[in-house]
Amino acid sequence: MKISKIYANNENFKTIEFDKGINFILSKDNGVGKTSLFKLIDFCLLGDKNFLGHEHFKDYIFYIELQIASNRYITIKRPTIPGKNIELKITKQKSMLLDEKKFDKKGSIGIAKSFFENKVNYSINKFRTYITYFLREENNQSDVFILNKQSSSHEIEYKTLISSLLGIDGRKIRKKYELDKLIKKEDIESKTLENTQSDLEKVIEENKTLINSYFIDRFKNSIAKYGKIVLDKEVTFSINFNSCDDIEFSLKVKDDEEVNDTTKQKLLSFIFAAALAEVYSQKRLIKFVAFDSPFDTEENNYEKGIYNAIHQLDTIGIQTIITSNEDLIKSNEILSEINDEYLTDYFSVSDKLMGNF
Repeated sequence: MKISKIYANNENFKTIEFDKGINFILSKDNGVGKTSLFKLIDFCLLGDKNFLGHEHFKDYIFYIELQIASNRYITIKRPTIPGKNIELKITKQKSMLLDEKKFDKKGSIGIAKSFFENKVNYSINKFRTYITYFLREENNQSDVFILNKQSSSHEIEYKTLISSLLGIDGRKIRKKYELDKLIKKEDIESKTLENTQSDLEKVIEENKTLINSYFIDRFKNSIAKYGKIVLDKEVTFSINFNSCDDIEFSLKVKDDEEVNDTTKQKLLSFIFAAALAEVYSQKRLIKFVAFDSPFDTEENNYEKGIYNAIHQLDTIGIQTIITSNEDLIKSNEILSEINDEYLTDYFSVSDKLMGNF
């Protein structure tokens, strides 16, 4: 699944048509809509709508067109008004549906999700759960594994998610935490305690067999590959169990003392997304990486590596959507090539994504 275009019923919104390969959206200013684009894509893909609560957007209807096969597209029409029906339509070619009256499905968010899941032949719950690892706005790059929406949750939430994403049975990982919690109850009966402790031992042993698979080995190799391309360093991904027998994930850079921690987390988030996209490239999952401001790092030593990784993703059929202030790209050669071949849109103070409000 790739993003084909995004548009709205209001002329103040910039229609953006995406290439199926490499897409750059540049600007020379902040506050013109680069980060908002990521939130909007997530909203159109049946996600959260909180950022659209401004009065300015009360009459907006947004459309996103997705390519789901070589000659098959799905458009999601989503109003910002609470309670308004979402509409979806399948087409055989790229289309603008602003004046379209007949959609294939119309209804609540639940109905829309069911229709979407049926047409893309992939679990909507997995799609919605995983998408933020592929669609990373700038303020969601401070930790590779823990997304902002998980920061206040118990660690089991993100560990279950990452486990499932890597083909590990997240239910069994979660079961260990649940048994731990049950054992700690003060009023637990002795027989129940004995049975629970026995169950816990079995679950721990089972979980330790889950972290070895061909898929995980491929993912580790992909991490190493993109780590070398982006950072020109040895980057390793590992899965282990700590002293409490809880699963732990690690993404480390060898000789990382040269890399500022903020820069490291941002670029490791990009490497993680790229590696995921590669190992899932032959499966029915998201086939794009959208990354906000990867060139905005304190040390500007990695732009060539980032740019090379974007091209590597393109060679395996992964769409990339990259935003950046143009002055953060220091290489004139790279910037010139972007402008000549890969510039999807340019935002400015006088030409913002969503107009002035």
